[in-house]
Amino acid sequence: MLYFTLLHSMTDQRGSDTMTDRKELVAVEHRLLGISNGVYTAAGSQALFDTAGASWCGAGCGKCYNLTSTGSAPCTGCGTGGAAGESIIVMVTNLCPYNGNQQWCPQVGATNNYGYSYHFDIMAQSEVFGDNVVVNFEPVACPGQATSDWETCVCYGQTETDETPVGMTPGGSNPSPLTSTTTTKTTTTETTITTTTSGATQTLYGQCGGSGWTGPTACASGATCKVLNPYYSQCLS
Repeated sequence: MLYFTLLHSMTDQRGSDTMTDRKELVAVEHRLLGISNGVYTAAGSQALFDTAGASWCGAGCGKCYNLTSTGSAPCTGCGTGGAAGESIIVMVTNLCPYNGNQQWCPQVGATNNYGYSYHFDIMAQSEVFGDNVVVNFEPVACPGQATSDWETCVCYGQTETDETPVGMTPGGSNPSPLTSTTTTKTTTTETTITTTTSGATQTLYGQCGGSGWTGPTACASGATCKVLNPYYSQCLS
Protein backbone atom coordinates (compact mmCIF):
# COMPACT_ATOMS: atom_id res chain seq x y z
CA MET A 1 0.00 0.00 0.00
CA LEU A 2 1.19 3.53 -0.78
CA TYR A 3 1.21 6.15 1.94
CA PHE A 4 1.15 9.79 0.98
CA THR A 5 -0.10 13.17 1.98
CA LEU A 6 -0.81 15.57 -0.83
CA LEU A 7 -0.95 19.23 -1.56
CA HIS A 8 -3.71 21.62 -2.57
CA SER A 9 -4.15 24.01 -5.45
CA MET A 10 -2.66 27.43 -5.01
CA THR A 11 -4.00 30.32 -2.97
CA ASP A 12 -3.51 33.96 -3.82
CA GLN A 13 -3.95 36.07 -0.68
CA ARG A 14 -3.43 39.25 -2.68
CA GLY A 15 -6.78 38.98 -4.43
CA SER A 16 -6.21 41.57 -7.16
CA ASP A 17 -3.22 39.83 -8.75
CA THR A 18 -3.83 38.10 -12.04
CA MET A 19 -2.41 34.71 -12.82
CA THR A 20 -0.13 36.11 -15.52
CA ASP A 21 1.31 38.72 -13.13
CA ARG A 22 2.23 36.33 -10.32
CA LYS A 23 5.44 34.40 -9.92
CA GLU A 24 4.99 30.95 -8.45
CA LEU A 25 7.75 28.82 -6.94
CA VAL A 26 8.05 25.19 -7.82
CA ALA A 27 11.09 23.53 -6.28
CA VAL A 28 11.62 20.07 -7.62
CA GLU A 29 13.55 17.50 -5.65
CA HIS A 30 13.79 14.41 -7.82
CA ARG A 31 13.65 11.25 -5.73
CA LEU A 32 11.43 8.35 -6.72
CA LEU A 33 8.36 7.55 -8.71
CA GLY A 34 5.77 7.01 -6.01
CA ILE A 35 2.67 6.67 -8.14
CA SER A 36 1.73 5.54 -11.68
CA ASN A 37 4.49 5.07 -14.26
CA GLY A 38 5.14 8.41 -15.94
CA VAL A 39 3.67 10.48 -13.08
CA TYR A 40 6.03 11.81 -10.42
CA THR A 41 5.05 12.48 -6.84
CA ALA A 42 5.92 15.83 -5.28
CA ALA A 43 6.01 17.60 -1.94
CA GLY A 44 4.46 21.05 -2.33
CA SER A 45 4.56 24.22 -0.30
CA GLN A 46 1.70 24.94 2.10
CA ALA A 47 -0.44 26.77 -0.47
CA LEU A 48 -0.33 23.69 -2.69
CA PHE A 49 -0.87 21.20 0.11
CA ASP A 50 -3.62 22.88 2.12
CA THR A 51 -4.39 26.58 2.28
CA ALA A 52 -5.95 26.22 5.73
CA GLY A 53 -2.64 25.01 7.19
CA ALA A 54 -3.21 21.24 7.47
CA SER A 55 0.02 19.22 7.55
CA TRP A 56 -1.56 15.77 7.10
CA CYS A 57 -4.03 14.70 4.38
CA GLY A 58 -4.35 18.23 3.06
CA ALA A 59 -7.05 19.17 0.58
CA GLY A 60 -4.41 19.21 -2.16
CA CYS A 61 -3.63 15.51 -1.76
CA GLY A 62 -3.96 13.70 -5.09
CA LYS A 63 -3.95 16.85 -7.23
CA CYS A 64 -1.93 16.67 -10.45
CA TYR A 65 -0.05 19.42 -12.28
CA ASN A 66 1.69 19.70 -15.62
CA LEU A 67 5.12 21.34 -15.31
CA THR A 68 6.90 22.75 -18.37
CA SER A 69 10.51 23.87 -18.15
CA THR A 70 11.52 27.38 -19.21
CA GLY A 71 15.18 26.34 -19.15
CA SER A 72 16.15 29.09 -16.69
CA ALA A 73 17.15 28.97 -13.00
CA PRO A 74 15.52 31.40 -10.51
CA CYS A 75 18.80 33.22 -9.82
CA THR A 76 22.50 33.19 -10.57
CA GLY A 77 24.19 30.57 -8.42
CA CYS A 78 21.02 28.76 -7.28
CA GLY A 79 20.81 26.25 -10.11
CA THR A 80 21.80 25.58 -13.69
CA GLY A 81 18.32 25.44 -15.18
CA GLY A 82 17.62 22.87 -17.89
CA ALA A 83 16.22 22.19 -21.33
CA ALA A 84 13.34 24.48 -22.23
CA GLY A 85 10.01 23.06 -23.33
CA GLU A 86 10.16 19.67 -21.61
CA SER A 87 7.09 18.70 -19.54
CA ILE A 88 6.20 16.24 -16.79
CA ILE A 89 3.12 15.52 -14.68
CA VAL A 90 3.38 15.47 -10.89
CA MET A 91 0.91 14.47 -8.22
CA VAL A 92 1.18 16.32 -4.90
CA THR A 93 1.59 13.71 -2.16
CA ASN A 94 3.34 15.52 0.68
CA LEU A 95 4.02 18.85 2.36
CA CYS A 96 7.21 20.87 2.01
CA PRO A 97 6.82 22.89 5.24
CA TYR A 98 7.96 26.47 5.68
CA ASN A 99 9.81 25.71 8.92
CA GLY A 100 13.28 24.53 8.00
CA ASN A 101 12.74 25.20 4.29
CA GLN A 102 12.18 28.96 4.18
CA GLN A 103 14.50 29.41 1.20
CA TRP A 104 12.18 27.49 -1.11
CA CYS A 105 8.84 26.73 0.57
CA PRO A 106 6.84 29.87 1.40
CA GLN A 107 3.87 30.25 3.69
CA VAL A 108 0.42 30.77 2.18
CA GLY A 109 0.20 34.25 0.64
CA ALA A 110 3.96 34.87 0.91
CA THR A 111 6.91 34.26 -1.41
CA ASN A 112 10.18 32.41 -1.02
CA ASN A 113 13.67 33.89 -1.23
CA TYR A 114 13.39 34.19 -5.01
CA GLY A 115 9.98 35.87 -5.16
CA TYR A 116 7.84 32.83 -5.95
CA SER A 117 4.65 31.80 -4.16
CA TYR A 118 4.75 28.03 -4.74
CA HIS A 119 7.30 25.25 -4.62
CA PHE A 120 7.38 21.59 -5.73
CA ASP A 121 9.94 19.03 -4.56
CA ILE A 122 9.70 16.36 -7.24
CA MET A 123 10.58 12.82 -6.23
CA ALA A 124 12.57 10.81 -8.76
CA GLN A 125 15.51 8.46 -8.98
CA SER A 126 17.47 10.92 -11.13
CA GLU A 127 17.23 14.43 -12.52
CA VAL A 128 14.14 14.88 -14.65
CA PHE A 129 14.43 18.09 -16.66
CA GLY A 130 16.78 20.45 -14.91
CA ASP A 131 18.49 21.79 -11.81
CA ASN A 132 16.33 24.36 -9.99
CA VAL A 133 14.64 25.25 -13.24
CA VAL A 134 11.82 27.78 -13.56
CA VAL A 135 8.69 26.14 -14.94
CA ASN A 136 5.22 27.01 -16.09
CA PHE A 137 2.63 24.84 -14.37
CA GLU A 138 -1.10 24.29 -14.43
CA PRO A 139 -3.56 21.87 -12.83
CA VAL A 140 -4.51 18.87 -14.96
CA ALA A 141 -6.62 15.77 -14.59
CA CYS A 142 -4.52 12.90 -13.22
CA PRO A 143 -3.90 10.05 -15.71
CA GLY A 144 -6.07 6.98 -15.11
CA GLN A 145 -3.49 4.69 -13.47
CA ALA A 146 -2.31 7.48 -11.16
CA THR A 147 -5.90 7.95 -10.02
CA SER A 148 -6.21 4.23 -9.30
CA ASP A 149 -2.95 4.23 -7.34
CA TRP A 150 -4.06 7.26 -5.33
CA GLU A 151 -7.20 5.39 -4.32
CA THR A 152 -4.98 2.91 -2.41
CA CYS A 153 -3.41 5.64 -0.24
CA VAL A 154 -4.30 6.22 3.40
CA CYS A 155 -5.37 9.82 2.74
CA TYR A 156 -7.81 8.88 -0.02
CA GLY A 157 -11.24 9.97 1.17
CA GLN A 158 -9.71 11.51 4.31
CA THR A 159 -8.46 14.83 2.97
CA GLU A 160 -9.34 18.25 4.33
CA THR A 161 -11.98 20.31 2.54
CA ASP A 162 -10.65 23.84 2.12
CA GLU A 163 -11.82 25.34 -1.17
CA THR A 164 -9.75 25.71 -4.33
CA PRO A 165 -7.72 28.90 -3.82
CA VAL A 166 -8.36 32.09 -5.78
CA GLY A 167 -6.88 31.96 -9.26
CA MET A 168 -6.96 28.17 -9.56
CA THR A 169 -9.64 26.03 -11.16
CA PRO A 170 -10.14 22.25 -11.44
CA GLY A 171 -7.73 20.30 -13.65
CA GLY A 172 -7.88 21.09 -17.34
CA SER A 173 -9.84 24.36 -17.09
CA ASN A 174 -7.14 26.83 -16.01
CA PRO A 175 -6.95 29.60 -18.66
CA SER A 176 -3.18 30.15 -18.46
CA PRO A 177 -0.26 28.46 -16.70
CA LEU A 178 1.48 29.88 -13.65
CA THR A 179 5.24 30.41 -13.51
CA SER A 180 7.33 28.52 -10.97
CA THR A 181 10.80 27.27 -10.18
CA THR A 182 12.14 23.83 -9.30
CA THR A 183 14.97 22.29 -7.29
CA THR A 184 16.51 18.86 -7.67
CA LYS A 185 17.59 16.33 -5.04
CA THR A 186 18.04 12.59 -5.39
CA THR A 187 17.35 9.85 -2.87
CA THR A 188 15.85 6.38 -3.16
CA THR A 189 16.20 5.13 0.41
CA GLU A 190 13.36 4.60 2.88
CA THR A 191 14.53 4.71 6.49
CA THR A 192 12.84 3.23 9.53
CA ILE A 193 13.27 5.01 12.88
CA THR A 194 12.81 3.20 16.16
CA THR A 195 12.46 5.46 19.19
CA THR A 196 12.56 4.76 22.90
CA THR A 197 12.20 8.29 24.21
CA SER A 198 9.66 8.99 26.91
CA GLY A 199 6.83 11.48 26.61
CA ALA A 200 4.13 11.93 24.00
CA THR A 201 3.64 9.30 21.32
CA GLN A 202 2.09 9.61 17.89
CA THR A 203 -0.87 7.52 16.76
CA LEU A 204 -0.79 5.10 13.83
CA TYR A 205 -0.50 7.01 10.52
CA GLY A 206 0.35 10.25 12.32
CA GLN A 207 3.42 12.39 11.57
CA CYS A 208 6.49 11.52 13.65
CA GLY A 209 9.31 13.45 12.03
CA GLY A 210 10.60 15.50 9.12
CA SER A 211 12.29 18.82 8.53
CA GLY A 212 10.97 21.37 11.03
CA TRP A 213 8.81 18.81 12.88
CA THR A 214 8.56 19.56 16.62
CA GLY A 215 5.87 17.06 17.64
CA PRO A 216 6.14 13.48 18.94
CA THR A 217 8.82 11.29 17.38
CA ALA A 218 7.84 8.09 19.17
CA CYS A 219 5.01 5.96 17.79
CA ALA A 220 2.31 4.11 19.67
CA SER A 221 2.85 0.45 20.44
CA GLY A 222 2.93 -1.69 17.31
CA ALA A 223 3.99 1.14 14.98
CA THR A 224 7.39 2.42 13.87
CA CYS A 225 8.37 5.81 12.49
CA LYS A 226 9.30 5.54 8.82
CA VAL A 227 11.01 8.32 6.86
CA LEU A 228 9.03 8.81 3.64
CA ASN A 229 11.02 11.84 2.51
CA PRO A 230 13.14 14.58 4.16
CA TYR A 231 10.00 16.50 5.10
CA TYR A 232 7.73 13.80 6.40
CA SER A 233 7.99 10.69 8.59
CA GLN A 234 4.91 8.64 9.42
CA CYS A 235 3.96 6.05 12.06
CA LEU A 236 3.25 2.81 10.20
CA SER A 237 2.56 -0.73 11.35
